[in-house]
Amino acid sequence: MTLAEFAAIIEATPEPVVLLEGRRAIPDHDAALANHSAGMLVRRFPALRFRSGNAEGADQAFSEGIAQVAPWRLQIIAPYASHRKSARHAQAVYDSPESLSSVQEEVLACKTAAASPQNKRLIGKRDKKGALAAKAAYLIRDTMKVTGHSALFPKPACALFYVDMNDPFAGGTGHTIRVCQQEGVPYAFQDSWQRWFPI
Repeated sequence: MTLAEFAAIIEATPEPVVLLEGRRAIPDHDAALANHSAGMLVRRFPALRFRSGNAEGADQAFSEGIAQVAPWRLQIIAPYASHRKSARHAQAVYDSPESLSSVQEEVLACKTAAASPQNKRLIGKRDKKGALAAKAAYLIRDTMKVTGHSALFPKPACALFYVDMNDPFAGGTGHTIRVCQQEGVPYAFQDSWQRWFPI
């Protein structure tokens, strides 16, 4: 995806949101590029809002780039309401699956299982306690970031990911990419977006 193609998607979408996220393991140079690129997107697209997942690594690098310029345009969907409270950005908008109605939560659970069928049994344990329920909450959160669930949190127009280029569909980031495919959300990896605003 080129910057021009990204701009066309954003400019064609009323009240657009872009999802920015990726791996927890990210080299310092790539984290700096994610931070820089996010800040440049904030300046280049004044109507654009940004969504991420409150994780360490790529999510944090992107989010800090946005928060340095316009933190009120940053949306964070955490796996639970108290997740990483010490790392929160003032003026950013936070949400979690705990705010969903039971109907919304069931729909998200079905979409989560459809995107990652190998985790269907895990999703079935989301109402239990313990490590499996916690893992299920993270996957539900990842699906929620993509599907949207309210007027304030609509489906994103596009997503930019930082991935392991040797295995981009691994882990929670891979699940989120599969949900993008399922929901028709276009996306790009760092081999595209890192070229847009060179440092």
